[in-house]
Amino acid sequence: METILITGANRGVGFALVKQYVQAGDVKIFATARTPENATELNALAEQHDGVITVVQLDINDEASIDASVKAVEGETDSLDILINNAGIFPKGDDKSNSLGNLTAEDVGHVVTTNSVSPLIVSQAYRHLLKKGNNPRLVMISSQMGSLSLGGSGSYAYRMSKASMNMAAKTLSVDSDMAGVTVVTTHPGWVQTDMGGSNAAITPTESATGLKTVIDGLTSDDNGKFYRWDGSEHAW
Repeated sequence: METILITGANRGVGFALVKQYVQAGDVKIFATARTPENATELNALAEQHDGVITVVQLDINDEASIDASVKAVEGETDSLDILINNAGIFPKGDDKSNSLGNLTAEDVGHVVTTNSVSPLIVSQAYRHLLKKGNNPRLVMISSQMGSLSLGGSGSYAYRMSKASMNMAAKTLSVDSDMAGVTVVTTHPGWVQTDMGGSNAAITPTESATGLKTVIDGLTSDDNGKFYRWDGSEHAW
């Protein structure tokens, strides 16, 4: 049986990943949400699969919440095979982290913290459980918008945050304290979610199906790599 923790599991790609792993069977899933009481679909799925899914409160920007989530998970398992850092934000419209001339340090900092600093702190908090796992894998749900070689305009904070997340993954992959854990970062595709919008290219199910295939196939040879949802390697 695989033990899996997925952050931001109450919607979008995170929720689709929970459904994919439940359908595969022989898993124990810790599905986190910032406000579990509002995670209607996730709670309903957990009720349908009693004992398979545990909904855990986790605000990734709150270190006390991170510590509490670790204690909750430790109450049910002494190891994790997979940790998927999926929780994040994508500012839209006239948000003051998007366009030159409107940027504020506070807004840019909030996005960078949420999308890169906090996932790193979550990874740090769970590393002891991962290191006891079977073929342990740490997966960052990043974005092609964090690729320095592809570049692009606008969305300053989001691009910066995902580039930072990618660097966190790359650094974790060579950290001696993470020895034995395969660390990768991923591009989930342009997905039809609240973040991606209705005109996006693929559905959450398509993205999650591809990501699961990538994650399931990871070995130590993949450590430190950047993958697209379809299994191809992404340019840094």
